[in-house]
Amino acid sequence: MSSYRMSAHAFGLAAALAVTSPPLLAEPPAPQAAESDKPKKLSIDLRITPVVSFAPSRIRAIAELKLPDERTAEFYCATIEWDWGDLTESEESNECEPYEAGVSNVKRVFSAEHTFHSGGRYRVQLRLKRNRKVLASSSTTVTVRPGVRDAPLEQ
Repeated sequence: MSSYRMSAHAFGLAAALAVTSPPLLAEPPAPQAAESDKPKKLSIDLRITPVVSFAPSRIRAIAELKLPDERTAEFYCATIEWDWGDLTESEESNECEPYEAGVSNVKRVFSAEHTFHSGGRYRVQLRLKRNRKVLASSSTTVTVRPGVRDAPLEQ
């Protein structure tokens, strides 16, 4: 059985340190807002794979819509428009029943594939629309390097 003893010298040093430590701040720092208390913002996370490739290149775009609950009805049955940055676009729209709170599902993940036939740096953009009004958009870039077919012929 072992016992611990604090010598008078060690005890005196600990007491002296406690007495000489700096005083606490008069006003404690304001508490950070909890993650759930922060206002939620609308965002679209747009990812392209692969980000760099060789022509012809088939890429896949995936977008995830993150929106506050109070804006759900606004995005119900939105038209999805992809602008591939190579002078081509694609669009997806659906026929939907009228929106019912707590019943209707808002699509939050969108994906599409596209083939780039020549090298270049392309700005890919996703737009969510209602009629002609753009509700939200996001963009990213993809780099397509010239492929074997794009190489100049040697003479």
